[in-house]
Amino acid sequence: MSESVFQRIQLLPLFQGSSREELLRMLERAKFNFISAEPREVILHQGKAATQLVYVLSGSVQCRQVLSADLEVTEYIEGPHLFQPENLFGASPLWRHTLTAVTDVQLLMISKQDLMVHLMDFWTFRMAFMNYLCRLTETNQSKLAPRSSITLQSAFIDYVQQLVITPTGHKELKIGMKQLALQLSTSRLSMSKCLNHLQQLGVLKLGRKSIVIPDNNRLIDLARLND
Repeated sequence: MSESVFQRIQLLPLFQGSSREELLRMLERAKFNFISAEPREVILHQGKAATQLVYVLSGSVQCRQVLSADLEVTEYIEGPHLFQPENLFGASPLWRHTLTAVTDVQLLMISKQDLMVHLMDFWTFRMAFMNYLCRLTETNQSKLAPRSSITLQSAFIDYVQQLVITPTGHKELKIGMKQLALQLSTSRLSMSKCLNHLQQLGVLKLGRKSIVIPDNNRLIDLARLND
């Protein structure tokens, strides 16, 4: 393994804090699969068994989740990114998204078996993994926290944040105005006025049964201004 790859692994969240010697022992015991994906190549399929710990080391990927016949969420994520390790566990360990390469992508994959049998023997890795899962839980809980006073605009922004994986980057929702209004317990007309106002502010673009959010950070900043 080249020195540059070795250093890149040390910078990944689950391996930070591991000494060089410890990381070398991990590499001896567990198989680290370095994989390349070309643009448009599907890496993972929604609904398939989650059997690998997946790191997007570099490049851009598209994450697409079909939640129902009326709702589909797509977002674009830049590496490095640890892709939903929580999917490996639970009553239904399945991928919740279809992951597709947008650019040339470099990935690190480690089998669930190697993760459980070998890597969990290392205290630093075990603690880093548990801390990562705890942070994910805290983040998801904060998304569900009720807000006592809320406008339709902030309700829509909160709704988007509940659907996406990361708070940054480009997001796309495929949902009709009527369905969105039902989700937010409002009228279609009120929903239309709200979204058109946000479009005028330049934070989203409306299409036929689609909402494109070029930069989700701008939506979040708008919600903070209104709090």
